Amino acid sequence: LISDLSLIKQVGGTKNLLKHDKTDKIKYSNNSTTMSSDPYNIARSILQKISCFLPAAGSLMIISDLLRNKSHRGKVRQRLILGISLCDTLTSTTWFFTNLFMPPIGNQTSCDVQGFFIQMGNNTNVLFMIALQIVYLLTIKYNWNETQIKKYEPHMVGFALFSGFGTGIAAWVMDLYNPSGWNCWITTYPSGCTQSFEINRGSSDLEATDCIRGDNAQIYQFAFFYAPLWAAVLFI
Repeated sequence: LISDLSLIKQVGGTKNLLKHDKTDKIKYSNNSTTMSSDPYNIARSILQKISCFLPAAGSLMIISDLLRNKSHRGKVRQRLILGISLCDTLTSTTWFFTNLFMPPIGNQTSCDVQGFFIQMGNNTNVLFMIALQIVYLLTIKYNWNETQIKKYEPHMVGFALFSGFGTGIAAWVMDLYNPSGWNCWITTYPSGCTQSFEINRGSSDLEATDCIRGDNAQIYQFAFFYAPLWAAVLFI
């Protein structure tokens, strides 16, 4: 949950800019002082890494406990918690090393890789949480036993993994991963460009989008992440 909230906040920015060349490729450049020379960015980077390290460490302890305890591994809800913890470890680790994916160290390929891991991990994580909520509902309110719940476990886990990998790959193919604050995720490039859906609803005088990458990113952000996230919140 801490990782999910970190993604929603999208705090901070970057002084390392992207520039577009004649071959329609994105090149990373740094036209300002390096992050190491800026006290504000140093402090922000340290706090960001702490906020990523803590949930990753907690998730690793949960994973270790579940894997070492045979009775826990035999329960559906514990296996779903294991899945949640694995996803959280993946996204938190990716955020911890975000400076390796972002400019000036990273490039568009590394940005795509980070975006994929974040999207896949968070989408799968949210759907695992919804599945866990369903398990508790069936157990507490409808008195389902473990045998009954196990019949539906493959469907819940399979759907979560299919959605996570599916949306992650789809966003990559559609060039939706671009620098967004302090990480790469689904957003437009350049930032603030006019998206096609805005033109179609008459919000702009442009006849075609001026986005180089990430056209209609707002729609895909909602469909690929925020919709299932709010579904999980409302389901609680």
